[in-house]
Amino acid sequence: MKPSPAERLQEYLNLKGLDGLAPPGGVKLRELRLNEKQGLSNKTFLLKVELEDGSVRDLILRMYVGDGKKASREFRVLKFLRGKGLPVPMVYLLEESCKVLDKPFIVMEKIDPSPVEDMGDLVDAAAKSLVEIHRIDRDELEGILKVKEDYPSRDLKGVKALSVISALSTLKSPLTFMRYLKYAGELERTPVEARLRLIHGDYGFDNIIYSGGRAYVIDWESVDVAEPTYDVAYAYNFLDFEDKMSGRSEDRLSDMFLEAYERYGGTLRDFQYYRRLAALKLLVIFDAVMSPGLIALIAKEFRKLMKNQEFKLFIGRFKEYLLRVLRKVS
Repeated sequence: MKPSPAERLQEYLNLKGLDGLAPPGGVKLRELRLNEKQGLSNKTFLLKVELEDGSVRDLILRMYVGDGKKASREFRVLKFLRGKGLPVPMVYLLEESCKVLDKPFIVMEKIDPSPVEDMGDLVDAAAKSLVEIHRIDRDELEGILKVKEDYPSRDLKGVKALSVISALSTLKSPLTFMRYLKYAGELERTPVEARLRLIHGDYGFDNIIYSGGRAYVIDWESVDVAEPTYDVAYAYNFLDFEDKMSGRSEDRLSDMFLEAYERYGGTLRDFQYYRRLAALKLLVIFDAVMSPGLIALIAKEFRKLMKNQEFKLFIGRFKEYLLRVLRKVS
């Protein structure tokens, strides 16, 4: 009989241990189950382990699609950032071979959230963490991330490529994706200068865990060396949408976020341009994964969520908001 995933993982932990937490043979697996929060394509599991001293720890096992390159990159980034004192989970194990659980995975610390009594505290902490991330210079990332010079044109090339593939391979009207090609062309013709610094690439508040007064940043799959304003604009779009949906005209979370980011030392360039770029990227991804076709196959978790009418309504309204952002002239 083939060993279960938990049995195979226990055997691997016996050989490898958990770096900085438990030596080989010093960890006992007590539970392995799907975590509540799931990404578009990568699954996460709650891993409960018992250490040599009898203490029990909850960890996160994050599994990746592909050959292990994404797992290795996120592991290296998290290890580097934690070593710099930034608020990210500690990582304990990287498995790239696909021989243990059939897919690459990393094991990391589980950050326990604190109650958020005032959303302003969360927004302030999130802005502070982002400034700390953006202080990482490209030279510090040698050997950790590959630096590509042609930003933001490479992002726009990616948008155009995904639009063309989606137009040809989904059941949605090709006109939708042709429209996105038009917007990508407009942004390509807009002259902007980009600083190349570390960015998260997906800085939504679902990737932030507020704990002990700090905003811990998770899910670094979209990490890049690019213009920091992109992260700020990406987060701002979500907060501005929330402000509008809540009818909030004063004490707007989006304005608090911008003020805090600059107060902690962050600087912005071509803000409206990057708001439009962030909106365009999300719109193309949403329509690609929401339409039946080849691309939707890699986003099964998202399509499951779309069966929930409340979530479906939220996405519909958010897409309308993003389209309004995209149509603005910077």
